[in-house]
Amino acid sequence: MAAALGATGLALILAACGGRFAAGATPSVPTPRPTRVVATPTPSPTACTTPAAAATISLPGARTLPDGLEILDRKVGTGPVAKVGSKLSVLYVGSLPNGTIFDASSRHGNRPFSFTLGKHQVISGWDQGLVGMRQGGVRELVIPAALGYGCASPGAGIPANSTLIFTVTLVKVV
Repeated sequence: MAAALGATGLALILAACGGRFAAGATPSVPTPRPTRVVATPTPSPTACTTPAAAATISLPGARTLPDGLEILDRKVGTGPVAKVGSKLSVLYVGSLPNGTIFDASSRHGNRPFSFTLGKHQVISGWDQGLVGMRQGGVRELVIPAALGYGCASPGAGIPANSTLIFTVTLVKVV
């Protein structure tokens, strides 16, 4: 009786599904139809374009690295040398080629700014340009846009594609 009840129950279930299967027949699994996948192309990043009016700075006596970074020691310090991994404390003034100051430690209570050199906590121009500087020294850096903020504008004071000029005083090397 249980077998008859089971067959009847199965027949009712099959009938409820539209009666597509005959009693005792093995249901077949329909062959899946391929789904059309439409790939949307990933937009390519746009190249960083340098404005025609971009300033070219050249500091007389500066060392110019292959990537365009200019380094000039205004005063050579006498203390420890800054190396990758050193914790530095600096005072600084940052300006644009037209002389506009966009930031300075004097605007932050003249407290030194501290960071670890070479750990990408600052722009690449600082990570490269402060290596080898001695505590107590003053160094000027002319940083091309690619080593600064590139195509981005970090705020109203620094337009995209800006060359940045920093005067950095190395207060402490740890």
